[in-house]
Amino acid sequence: MATSQQLTIYDKILQHFVKEAKGCIMAVTHDVLFLKALKGAYKSLGLDYNSVFHKNDLEKALSDAKLILKRYSQIIFFVEANIDGYSNILTLRNIKTLFGHKCKVIVITVETERNRIIQMYEMGGDNVIVKPVSINALIQKIALTLNPNNNLAKMVDEARSLIQEEKFDEAEKVTDSILKEKPDSAIALILKGEIAQSREQYETAEEMYIKASSQSKMYLEPLKKLSQLYEQINNMEKKLEYLKKLDRLSPLNHDRKIDIGQTYLQMDEEELARESFDEAVKQIEKQARDMVSSTLMRIAKSVGESRQDLKSHYIAKAISNKGSSLTREDLWMFNEIGISLRQQGKWEEAIEYYSEGLRISPMDGGLYYNMGMAYAQGKQYYKALENFQKAISNTPDIVYQTGSIGYNIARVYLTLNKHDDAARYLKKSLEADPDYEKSQALLKKIYK
Repeated sequence: MATSQQLTIYDKILQHFVKEAKGCIMAVTHDVLFLKALKGAYKSLGLDYNSVFHKNDLEKALSDAKLILKRYSQIIFFVEANIDGYSNILTLRNIKTLFGHKCKVIVITVETERNRIIQMYEMGGDNVIVKPVSINALIQKIALTLNPNNNLAKMVDEARSLIQEEKFDEAEKVTDSILKEKPDSAIALILKGEIAQSREQYETAEEMYIKASSQSKMYLEPLKKLSQLYEQINNMEKKLEYLKKLDRLSPLNHDRKIDIGQTYLQMDEEELARESFDEAVKQIEKQARDMVSSTLMRIAKSVGESRQDLKSHYIAKAISNKGSSLTREDLWMFNEIGISLRQQGKWEEAIEYYSEGLRISPMDGGLYYNMGMAYAQGKQYYKALENFQKAISNTPDIVYQTGSIGYNIARVYLTLNKHDDAARYLKKSLEADPDYEKSQALLKKIYK
């Protein structure tokens, strides 16, 4: 545990969140390594891990969070972008709707593509964290996501409520107070723009939205407000200009492409309208493929362990259905089918799927480890070790995820009479899980 002299500003923000602000965390993931890092972050700062909650399903997490917030004042959601092939991205905004200023949302992902990251922010994410992540990076991400000035957040919520009630004079006083405390507040400038727009003071509204946009080039809300403003005053050229800016920044939003198409139609540009509508359809077709693959994976899981032939059949269909749209977030499917095929004795077919996965993500340690296990099953021990080493080279922490990983590597070394190497990995296995009995027994056997 760090001493008070060693604590960074990020450490202090997280400590304040948990101890003083009565904050808690809800992790929506089944990534064991991420949960281990989260636990490590709390342990390093001497924090009580009882304020961390965990669910594999977003819907259950939201239901539990309603009860949790009766005991805690604030909550940070860590939400896995994809769980079992199902995307949580389009439902992020529901979290903000339910919990308002009491919550922050950090999206967990392995995806690094710019368009996907921007979509996560647009759909409601306050921040994005790309795995794998270290304890220090996790603490920093939490600290940067938190708004230490909770009073400002409450004032923003108050101003929004007053605008909805059409109490514009009162709302304007609140937004002026926010700007006095934080002159560059983009959200306060947007609220002033909304007030001006409601009063039909369109030039002032435009000025406020443009000023808000200048505070952050990646903040999309002011651009949305500008496109809505220009629609209200029937300036289709300017509306289209800002819709296209939004589409360039965040091109995965199919609703916006439809809006662009409708605007082109209003301007008698039918050919361009068709192009935009077709782009929207392509985006929806991809989402539909994702849903089909997710359903096939749920079927595969429901089959259970007794019918591995059926399980691998449906996983293969899920992978095939995704086709060229496969990304790093789909690698879990390759690991699942590989394990299923190995249990059927089809280790060579498993290797083919692992190889396909590695073409998508050439540095994935999990795939290399599982490929090593497949080669070991086929008694090609040197090839197994070669892949184990690639796994460790690309993902050094992999041997500390569970006790079984170090144990399995040790067994291959022992088969080749490399006792010292076997002992080394058995010790790593016991570091990961001191009570792992298989490693304890094998280590005693080596040192007899």
